[in-house]
Amino acid sequence: MIFTDAIFFIFLAVVFGVYWFLKSKEARLGVLLFASAIFYGWWDWRFLGLIGFVIVLSWAVALFAAKRPVGDASRRWALIVGIGGNLSVIAIFKYFGFFAGSAAATLQTIGIEPGWTALNILLPVGISFYVFQAISYIVDVARGDLAPEPRLRRVSLYIAFFPQLVAGPIVRAASFFPQMERIKVFSGALFFAGLRAFALGFAYKAGIADNLAQFVDPVYSDAGIAGDTDLAAWSNSALIGATLAFSGLIYFDFAGYSLMAIGVARWFGFYIPKNFDYPYSSPAIDDFWRRWHISLSSWLRDYLYIPLGGNRGGEAKTYRNLMTTMVLGGLWHGAAWTFVAWGALHGTALALHRAAFKGKRALPVIVGLLATQVFVVLTWVPFRAESFADTMTIWSAFTGLRAGGSDGLTVYVWLIIPLIALDAALGRGRLKTFTKATVLRRPIVYWAALGVLAAVLLSLYPLEAAPFVYFQF
Repeated sequence: MIFTDAIFFIFLAVVFGVYWFLKSKEARLGVLLFASAIFYGWWDWRFLGLIGFVIVLSWAVALFAAKRPVGDASRRWALIVGIGGNLSVIAIFKYFGFFAGSAAATLQTIGIEPGWTALNILLPVGISFYVFQAISYIVDVARGDLAPEPRLRRVSLYIAFFPQLVAGPIVRAASFFPQMERIKVFSGALFFAGLRAFALGFAYKAGIADNLAQFVDPVYSDAGIAGDTDLAAWSNSALIGATLAFSGLIYFDFAGYSLMAIGVARWFGFYIPKNFDYPYSSPAIDDFWRRWHISLSSWLRDYLYIPLGGNRGGEAKTYRNLMTTMVLGGLWHGAAWTFVAWGALHGTALALHRAAFKGKRALPVIVGLLATQVFVVLTWVPFRAESFADTMTIWSAFTGLRAGGSDGLTVYVWLIIPLIALDAALGRGRLKTFTKATVLRRPIVYWAALGVLAAVLLSLYPLEAAPFVYFQF
């Protein structure tokens, strides 16, 4: 079940009606928890046991650790079990096959035939998101930033809240728990706030991202989706166009999901913070990471980069911490060396930017904007490519030195450039101020324009909804 499926709207209508019909706060929370179990079990009911394990482990460890003094050995071991147990869930289901395959390939290169066969373990949807959320709960309680929650049902709903369960945003417990305690009152303002976010997210996903996927997938040859297309058969312009299209696809797909999650949560009286802040308007790479996938980048900062030492201890250690954080952030996205390379490239860019501009004036805005976006587009190649060989083939297309095949891409794919530029402009400067002022003074104009946009995009909606890109992470 995904947000763009017809069945989801039936599910949402039923849950919405029952939730607001009930007056008891506890009964409403029970409805949301039951709905979250149905929502997650829709993909594969067997994985309900897995998320249940993560929830109970995190709840029990946080309770136990909070009752022990800071220096107590049992408290330390409990935290090791809790955090290590959660990380083990990801390691087994997401990375076991990757590391086993890498080890087998290494042995084969030195003439040793490995004695094990490859294992294909089914990846539970959204596992990285809810495990990271569970770890943040344990760590926040251990640090004393958050009181432990004695009620298992509260922790269960925090980790399994269905609007953001499978692809974020990653929500902090300190923000979510107080919202469960508040008495919620339905209002027109609440409904339209949710509708505005959901409608825009739906337009991003169904109208833009799903259409871009039809150009990206055949070129990048995503096995199991578009077959085994040979990259050599595509021209340079097709490879460049598909890469630009993927830059738009991953943004509009993931930002669309985040907006829809925010909208659905608002319909139930919950606030989820924004996950994107017009990242393609960033004039520097560090600014890009403050605007892109905000919940993950802030999680990596607070629970990995700062505990490693952050920018304390000198420049060399700061660069080490940056690289470690970004490499592990790349690996979080997928069990492949191409993701590791993507993270390493961004870590290197962040380190170089810090070394070049710390305490100095940065590049002029237009120069920084172009340089940042060119870098981001080029580094999307290893993120999406099937292998390093494909990555090098596509990068070579940007040089103009590669001989290409047939074109095969419609000219409409190039419209992604002004589309991204418009979205970026809406988040910056005077145009953003003008847009907000127009919405406040003439809301009917805003809603009419949004309705026209929705109608146009729905006319372009593919017959079959595509899964969200970040479901695989």
